Amino acid sequence: MAAFRDKAEMLEIFGELGRRASASEAAKVLYDAGMVVAFAYHDPELTLVMDGRTPEEGGPAMIMHFDGGPRPDVTFTCSAEIGHRFWSGELDVTQALARGEITARGSIAKALRLLPLMPPLYEEYRSLRAQQSGERTP
Repeated sequence: MAAFRDKAEMLEIFGELGRRASASEAAKVLYDAGMVVAFAYHDPELTLVMDGRTPEEGGPAMIMHFDGGPRPDVTFTCSAEIGHRFWSGELDVTQALARGEITARGSIAKALRLLPLMPPLYEEYRSLRAQQSGERTP
């Protein structure tokens, strides 16, 4: 079974994840660094852009864009299935890069420094998926 039915489902899930993530530690680091990270997914196609460069002071630390936004400092490209595994916290990113499951363009080392800040976002993503499927979350 595919991780996502279609692009509309991805937009729904990642839109809510973006709202929840906008005040996270990862978002604050993106904002402090003025950094933009993009995830270009295929099957279905969607580009998710986590923008820490353009938010206004006093607002959310990060803005989530879909299929647009400012030019990213780094872009990770992979299937939506691999993206699902990443956001579920089930993917070793460095191994996935080495195996070619993910390709990266841009300031990779800078973006990889965000990985230790991601577990709370993985939890939010898993919670969203559970809610979507009607499961109870702990």
